[in-house]
Amino acid sequence: MAVEKPASVAESPFKSAKWDEITAGREFRPCDAPVLAMLCQWYAVMEQCVEDMDAMGGQLVYENRMEDMKPLPQLDIMKKASAEIRALSKQLCIDGEAPAAPQQGRVVKLDVIRQARQSKAANRRGAAAG
Repeated sequence: MAVEKPASVAESPFKSAKWDEITAGREFRPCDAPVLAMLCQWYAVMEQCVEDMDAMGGQLVYENRMEDMKPLPQLDIMKKASAEIRALSKQLCIDGEAPAAPQQGRVVKLDVIRQARQSKAANRRGAAAG
């Protein structure tokens, strides 16, 4: 069941596209909608900061009235947005990558080790019983 996109997300082309990207191929519960909306909002904040900095020609500092060089506020905002994006992604159990397609027939090393131990234990039980 797809989670319904909130109006605040649907009204923004950027946030709506980000919602679609995040939810594609993943299952979320209706109670995840507010967290998904907040995640889209933080992505929009990050995008705005990038656009602002691009418009300034890649400038990273500015001179204040006291002629001190200060980092652009967008840098701190981007740092905060990045932390929020990571935290919300973790809360939703997503890692930013598209969900992997199930791989059938794939041999996992841990499964091989587990199977070998079970076989060894069964052989010991059999030898002890016989």
